[in-house]
Amino acid sequence: MERGGAALVGRETELRALRTALDEAVAGRPHMVVCSGEAGIGKTRLFTEVAREAEQRGLAVLWARSLELADAPPYWLWRQVSESAGGSVDRAELFEGIVERLAQATDATGGLLVVDDIQWADEPSLVALLHVVRSLRGRRLLICAAERPHRESPGWRAVKPRLLSEGAVESMAMQGLSLEETERYLTIVAGREIDTPFARTVRNLTGGNPFYIRELGRCVPSVPGATSPVLPPRLVDVVHARIEALSPATRELLVSTSILGEEFSLVVAARLVERTVLQCLPAVDEAIRAGVLTTNSAAGRVAFTHGIVRAALAAELPLERRVELHIRAAHAIEELFADDIAEHLAELARHWGEVAITGDREPAARWARRAADHAAAGLAHEEADRLYGLALEYSPAADSPDRARLLLAKSLAAVRSGRLAEAGSVCVEAFGLARRLQDATLMAEAALVLEPIGERRWDRDLRDRCDEALAHLTDTQSARCARVLARKAETLLYLGEYAEVRNTSATALRHAFVSGDRDAFAAALNARQLACGGPEYVKERETLAARMIEVGLQSRNPGIELRGRLWAADTHWQCGRLDEADRTVAALAWCVERVGGPVARWHLLVAQAACAQARADFETALRLGGEAYALLARLEHPAAYGTYSSLLGTIGHHYGYAHAPVPRLPSDRLDDVRNELFGLIGPAFAMLGQGRTAEAEQLYRRAGAPPNWVVPPYFTLDALAVGAHLAVALNATEDIEYFHRRLVSWRDHHIASGTGGSKYFGPVELVLGKTAAALSLWEDAETDLVAASRISTAIGAPAFAVEAEAERALLGLRRGDAAAARAIAGNVLPKARVLSMTPWIARLEQLLETTGAQPLSPREQEVAALVAAGHSNREIARTLVISERTAQNHVQHILIKLGYTRRSQIAAWAARK
Repeated sequence: MERGGAALVGRETELRALRTALDEAVAGRPHMVVCSGEAGIGKTRLFTEVAREAEQRGLAVLWARSLELADAPPYWLWRQVSESAGGSVDRAELFEGIVERLAQATDATGGLLVVDDIQWADEPSLVALLHVVRSLRGRRLLICAAERPHRESPGWRAVKPRLLSEGAVESMAMQGLSLEETERYLTIVAGREIDTPFARTVRNLTGGNPFYIRELGRCVPSVPGATSPVLPPRLVDVVHARIEALSPATRELLVSTSILGEEFSLVVAARLVERTVLQCLPAVDEAIRAGVLTTNSAAGRVAFTHGIVRAALAAELPLERRVELHIRAAHAIEELFADDIAEHLAELARHWGEVAITGDREPAARWARRAADHAAAGLAHEEADRLYGLALEYSPAADSPDRARLLLAKSLAAVRSGRLAEAGSVCVEAFGLARRLQDATLMAEAALVLEPIGERRWDRDLRDRCDEALAHLTDTQSARCARVLARKAETLLYLGEYAEVRNTSATALRHAFVSGDRDAFAAALNARQLACGGPEYVKERETLAARMIEVGLQSRNPGIELRGRLWAADTHWQCGRLDEADRTVAALAWCVERVGGPVARWHLLVAQAACAQARADFETALRLGGEAYALLARLEHPAAYGTYSSLLGTIGHHYGYAHAPVPRLPSDRLDDVRNELFGLIGPAFAMLGQGRTAEAEQLYRRAGAPPNWVVPPYFTLDALAVGAHLAVALNATEDIEYFHRRLVSWRDHHIASGTGGSKYFGPVELVLGKTAAALSLWEDAETDLVAASRISTAIGAPAFAVEAEAERALLGLRRGDAAAARAIAGNVLPKARVLSMTPWIARLEQLLETTGAQPLSPREQEVAALVAAGHSNREIARTLVISERTAQNHVQHILIKLGYTRRSQIAAWAARK
């Protein structure tokens, strides 16, 4: 290699590992490798070699590089590889667009994505990368990221632990070159043989860092036998030695532009040195030839070849000169990019922030706020949070409405970034400031920033802020008052104050109606719907759903319409109108298409899965439910786990639990649900279906006495139904009596939650029949089970009809009527088999064997043995010397007597015998 070239020396092990990783990715086993090492250790050079080999194989290769700037544009990584990183109005849709762009580029041939200097990446880019990694399954992509430790941005510190915990991510640490490798590299760089003593000195001086070795190697003494470099041992001296060799104009350009960041625009650089761009070009060419600068793919931009070069130059600037340069840079950007200032707002905030040391803080506060607003509008919530923080830092600390609004903006950005603790503390500060100012409007806005989350202290504080804001609002009929009342109602629901929820939500609805504000009306309708989640309010929820849909249609807001149609589907399920539910869910698709994003898509998939589950189309329900879970789990949305687990429990009750295991709850959420009612009886119900009775009983007992259960109104029937199933299975007589007594008043209702339905659990009569049978109320049990079977058949819920008939058969056996039990079981068993209801097939078969299924005649036993041996009807006829028609009749009689539908089942029965 020619002198000065970037040779790849001593990286055989790492290169071999990356080649293997690339082969695996192309073969359909995608993953990510984070290569860690200090600056100059050779990470980028290693990836360059892998990329070169990938391109030679015809694979797609994409590069993205982070900037060492606190004000780097949001999603900068993805702007370099995907057009989908700009222009989206939905953050989750933006993420999915990035995934789709990568898929388009790499799925056909396989591909490699290199992310250089990931430690400097903006946090929005890193959150998007985490989403990409979680979406790798089925892709043919290897992601390689170069990380420089101890120089990470706040974003990398926040996202790195979550990224490295992903199963598809592995890390690789790069060490310095050995003495032999250092000597070989020096020989290549210097273009002549290097003595071992000199190489040893260089190795000790640089720690084997290839970048340092290369820099020193370019200055190897011309006298053979020299044992030490001619340059001082610190890298900064190497940098300055290289710079000193350049012309004064080039040195001035490099030192001045060091305050712009690692990458900079030539037109701005020209303003710093008070020259034209044309006059700067010779200096730029000289710096490029010296290896200090490199051209960038973007027109008119260049970059320092290494961040240490820029940092070393900037560190030598006197403070006065540095401030002067930041002022020049800020004025240049304001003037040059006046028509396109949005992309430079954070940059301006940084420059004016450096000037703030002089006492002039207003420009820094102003530009930081504009940059934060721009980042928030672009869905870069982490960046917005950081910039609002800067604006607050530069703004006067004195109490003012403007500062309160800035605090609220920061709190909202923190909420949308998932930083709830930070959002809460900032919101408290904003509310306190609004209180001191006696500003009712600001107090109301502060009460609306946060939502209840189910954490008692958080929700209680939020309720108190709502109360205080309401006490200061003079116009009680305003839209703002209605929205605060609606937020208070939501909070009361989470605090379990259900009676007060209804009163408050009703008041919010009246005020919103009087105000005429559609957004306030939608917020009030939402609170009222939550307050009316119980089965006794199903008629009112039908009205609320219709009004919500109407608001959505009038305002041309598909998001509001979507919510109303979801509510309508809930009421249809609770009334057993499965056909209407199907039609309503079908209408959701239009809204979802226009709303966009994964959350809307999740709502549609969950509703579609519930429709399929109700119809006993279990495979479709599992597929749709799995898609919904994967969609939201990638975004770490709290609704993903509970909804999917509930659906799987209901499907498993009829179909068995071997088809899709219940997902594991993230460890950081375990404590939130372990002692909640449905965190106990939900898993207990699933355990019961898996035969883990002792474990199920343990969880059930931990829930306490059923009369003491605290159940949200919208889960009333769910809790009673699940509890009744458990009590019957565990023979808890007192509990059975309680559940039976509570459920009697809900005849003619169906079991489905009153908000965000994720499953249908059959008519109440089915559970009543089971509890009546357990209490030896034979006639009541027969009446309710017959009604449940009839209702389920009529509405098109066949699995529940099978369950009701199976319970009737069991009831007959318990009453001592074996013949009736056998007849019912024999009649329903084929239906259970058609639906592949594995648990119920086993129960019915056992019941038939217990009651003594009709015995086979000696001739039928012979025929059954021949069927088990694999003989056809013709072969059976030939063996037994009977007609083929007679052989066929024997087989048919055997199927009827055994309750089977297929010859293979006869063979299995004969094998058991």
